[in-house]
Amino acid sequence: MNIIKIGSCDWALPGAGLYATQIAAKVGLEALSLKIGLYENDYPLTQPEMQKIYLSEQQKYGIDYCAIALNDFDNIPMHARKGTKDYEIVWDLLKRSVATAKTLGVQIIQVPGFAASEVKSHEDLEHSARALQYLCDAAGENGISVASENLMTPKQFYELKELVNRENFSLYFDSQNYQLFRGYNEIDILEGLYPAMCNQIHVKDGSGAMSGGLLGTGDSNFQETIDWLKKSNFSGYILLENYYDQLPLRTQAASPYELLKEDIRILKESLNK
Repeated sequence: MNIIKIGSCDWALPGAGLYATQIAAKVGLEALSLKIGLYENDYPLTQPEMQKIYLSEQQKYGIDYCAIALNDFDNIPMHARKGTKDYEIVWDLLKRSVATAKTLGVQIIQVPGFAASEVKSHEDLEHSARALQYLCDAAGENGISVASENLMTPKQFYELKELVNRENFSLYFDSQNYQLFRGYNEIDILEGLYPAMCNQIHVKDGSGAMSGGLLGTGDSNFQETIDWLKKSNFSGYILLENYYDQLPLRTQAASPYELLKEDIRILKESLNK
């Protein structure tokens, strides 16, 4: 395995992102993926005042902002049809996300394809691809890549990738989602999609619950995933996405910060085996 930076999703840290940069620095993390926020809050991370705070925190604590997640696509369908309110929201968010990523110096815009944005028909696929094409083109002008996190099989993802047809488009891999929500073997996904993956992944674990257990204690074969990545010389960011102050995980220690520190220890140990 080559150069690895260990970080976290800001929404996974205690406080769901509040003071995430300080928390990350205090526990020895190197990077953060930042959520862009919700439409009902006018997408806080897109606001210049908020961006100044994040940049100041970054300068103070030395944390990489490696990705921006368009988390509201869990609630608003990226494949919304023209003429709907959701369509106007989607395309406004796409434009604002590029400006935000540029200002914060982020490498990747991460686009979730779950819940409201899950592709369930060929028409959904075509509309999603159109939105991703726009995002790739606008982001690419600023040297930024776009990565889709989803539950697609390799065949399904390559169909999407062919429709998007942009060099700066890739897959954002997660170490538990495929097994938990689809019953897929995570290694099968890696073997099928590794050439199409970006240099960032999410790691979490649990048995029958998302982020339900510390890394290596669930049924997602976490160590096998890490071993496969090591064998394949993965380089980049490994980002924790266990939800340390949420149920059911938070019952496993007196403090969510204890759980966070333990996950960091487990991840480092797994990388050095």
